[in-house]
Amino acid sequence: MATTENVQENSTPEDMKTVQLLARGLMEIYEPPLVSLNTHLKELTDKQDAVHTMICSERRRLEDLQNDAMLDALLADIATNKEKLSAISGSMMNLHKRVQSLQMRAANIEKVAKSKVSQKPQSS
Repeated sequence: MATTENVQENSTPEDMKTVQLLARGLMEIYEPPLVSLNTHLKELTDKQDAVHTMICSERRRLEDLQNDAMLDALLADIATNKEKLSAISGSMMNLHKRVQSLQMRAANIEKVAKSKVSQKPQSS
């Protein structure tokens, strides 16, 4: 195997010039596509970052909508519970009125019974 020092010692200035021209030619061939690829890669990276940012914002917006849906469900539950409470309150008011009516009726019946009991000994 030839080392770099052996090659440089055995090479002539003309060989060195040929190697430099060959290297320059290869660079002229491959450098523009590499620069172009680097530019395209930079553009793609920027687009990827923009898309990533858009996706993150959309995800946040969807999470907010989900939270709003949960809030809507809670508000619907509150409305349902309020209707149930109104129905129960109405039933309780009706029961209270009925109890009062029955208490008044029982008091009237008791008065009538006491008056009948007090009238019986007098009539006998």
